[in-house]
Amino acid sequence: MGPFVTTKASYLLDTNHLGLAVAPDSPLRRRLVERRRAGVRVGTCVPVLCELEAGIQQVREPQRYRDQLARLLRQVTVWPIDVGTARLYGEIHFDLRRRGRVLSQCDMMIAALARQMKLVILTTDADFSALPDLPQENWTLPKPDPKDVL
Repeated sequence: MGPFVTTKASYLLDTNHLGLAVAPDSPLRRRLVERRRAGVRVGTCVPVLCELEAGIQQVREPQRYRDQLARLLRQVTVWPIDVGTARLYGEIHFDLRRRGRVLSQCDMMIAALARQMKLVILTTDADFSALPDLPQENWTLPKPDPKDVL
């Protein structure tokens, strides 16, 4: 690539972002769909779906929620976890343990997939700060006004 070629970031939705995007009228959902239509890769993974399913068990209308989730999943990719992801998971687990840091097993799988595919993690979860090499964004915060950026 030449010096003037830019690539668009690709995004991996953590559980908190995917959960907030399920509602059809969610501003986060609109932003995700807008970015996807602009050619940006947006996805999630099965560990996130597992965490979300644990939460769905507690909602008043689980089937309605699952139907809304199914519609959202037509707009985002569900990336697979594979042997390469497992290897990176092991490296992350070992590194965190050596440094006395802890992440949930799901978060380590999410981090391994993000590292493997060079994805930005969309999360509100400060736990990922234990892995400073992984880029993260929080789209639940208001977008900065371009006039305010120096």
